[in-house]
Amino acid sequence: MLRRNMVAVLIAAVLIVVLLVAFILALAQDKLPELALDLVVYLFAITFTVFVVGRIVAWREGRRWHVAKSWLHLLLLETIDDLLKELLPAAVPREGVETDEEVTVYEVTGERVHFGEVVAYGSLRLLVGAGDKDLQSHINRYATEVGPPRYASLAREAMSDARGQVRDMLATSGQLLEADITTMVIGLDQAIAAAITHLDSAAHMRNEKLEDSSYRDGDPSTAQRTREADRELGFVCSIIVESVVDSAIKPKAWLENELLAWEGQSPLQHL
Repeated sequence: MLRRNMVAVLIAAVLIVVLLVAFILALAQDKLPELALDLVVYLFAITFTVFVVGRIVAWREGRRWHVAKSWLHLLLLETIDDLLKELLPAAVPREGVETDEEVTVYEVTGERVHFGEVVAYGSLRLLVGAGDKDLQSHINRYATEVGPPRYASLAREAMSDARGQVRDMLATSGQLLEADITTMVIGLDQAIAAAITHLDSAAHMRNEKLEDSSYRDGDPSTAQRTREADRELGFVCSIIVESVVDSAIKPKAWLENELLAWEGQSPLQHL
């Protein structure tokens, strides 16, 4: 710090000496007005270069990287949406109603961009938020419909895939992300890691319970015990998955706002 201050003092001293010499020479030659005019021109040129040209160059550089950043935002949003599609049912039957009426949990809206046969974007809009008291019930019904052991396996696989994709993006392009979204994505990664561990434990406990019961009696009540174990597993899965959905909502909303806010236009127009 001291050495840096000394360099600044030396530069200032040199500038003062140069200005004094120029002032003395201009005074001796009776050219003070020309010196003053030259100094004004030089100061204007330096100020213009630093504050105007520099800002224009920085703005152009920022716009060049904004496309890459927006594409990364798009990939993260797609990864989160794909995870939610795997974890949540699109719709569930309405409880207490005998008709075919259903409650829509999410719907796919927005634009789609195709690169060959690959769909690069399809916005998922949640109609039942993470704070909704019915979300856990919807997940539990979906797990029961699919089969709790199978749902636990599918949910684990989807979480593992999403976590791998997120980690790859953070490792290769994380420097393009803002601090806010980086923190949110890391939080989602940690929530998924914890959820995978809990799902493995819940599935292991369910299998152990069934093996224990079968070893003890082996009577026809085994089917009932299996149903009870599956019911418990489905309930635990609904709690675990709800926590992941809750962790995914915040980065999803941030990414959607960023993509839609760029100059108030479609997030895909500049891509």
